[in-house]
Amino acid sequence: MVALGSAGSTGSAGPPFTELAGAFGGALDDWSAAVKDALAAEGRYQNWLARRLGTPAPKVSLWLRGREQVWLSGAGLPGAATTRAIVRELGLEGPPADRLAALAARIDDLQRQLEALHPRDWRKRAVEHLRGTAPDPAAPDAPPAPPSASTRPAPPRRRRRTASRLAAAAATGVAAAALVAYLASARTTPDTAMPATAPQPATTPRAAALEQPGLEKNTLGADSRCGEPVPGPESVVWRVCARVDADRVAFAVKLTNQADRAATARVRVKVQYARQKAFHACPEAPNPQPVDVPPGRTVITDPARCSIPREPVPYAYQGVGWVVPPNADAGSYELSPTAHVHPDRTIWKPDLL
Repeated sequence: MVALGSAGSTGSAGPPFTELAGAFGGALDDWSAAVKDALAAEGRYQNWLARRLGTPAPKVSLWLRGREQVWLSGAGLPGAATTRAIVRELGLEGPPADRLAALAARIDDLQRQLEALHPRDWRKRAVEHLRGTAPDPAAPDAPPAPPSASTRPAPPRRRRRTASRLAAAAATGVAAAALVAYLASARTTPDTAMPATAPQPATTPRAAALEQPGLEKNTLGADSRCGEPVPGPESVVWRVCARVDADRVAFAVKLTNQADRAATARVRVKVQYARQKAFHACPEAPNPQPVDVPPGRTVITDPARCSIPREPVPYAYQGVGWVVPPNADAGSYELSPTAHVHPDRTIWKPDLL
């Protein structure tokens, strides 16, 4: 691969800095995705993992943000030692444990190479590259790369793995190739519905209450749950929600701009739902859709546009959501609590006491 601009190689033998940085971001993406798959397969949430590891929950949340953690915090990145502890607490064995160990070793190795090239500011340079060279959208009419950009490293496997991540989570023995095929249709590729041409908030923005840690109950109305708050982009905090009605199951993303007087936050939002070990597009929701969140306000995407009939047989459902910066084409998904919907009742896991 050829380095971008002049910020790449120092002239010594070996891969240029930008190629290493791209691979580093991809490895972090894949590691975060694999940990989230393992958590989902075990029916665990990140707060549980934080308690088991004796690590602050915000730090665990950052670990699960993939490459974004490089610029969202200056804290240490997950490596072999952290991964061994996670594998132990989750009781992973076989291919899932081996894959996580291999990804952790790659993260450590790439970080050492980056530090060797730029000992003082490797992280700053890596952030500049990772934030400025996001992989191109998969759409056929995507704009060409800037003239100064040469061939980029292969996009991280995580971007082509999204549409069946839940399937990978349920099959804990999934291999890397299955995960790669999995993300192709949902994380980075727009659905057949075209993105909205203008921001389309589903509800009138309302005054924002202070976001509290943990799950939320009845945010979308009776018998609804929202997952734990996710920080970013910028001043936005968001949750993925699900609601069970008498005849339908609906899904939405709640977004709160915690800034009091800053500019309106513009983000891109994608909503899907998970059922039968696979992700599914919403019947009517444009994905991804731009959404504006005024300072100090909360916006919730329209549950009616991501609503499906309730089946007469038991099914488990989860809302799936992505919230990314307005020009981003990749990001980490989050899940709502699982609604185990029976003909006569709904059981939420996890749930508030």
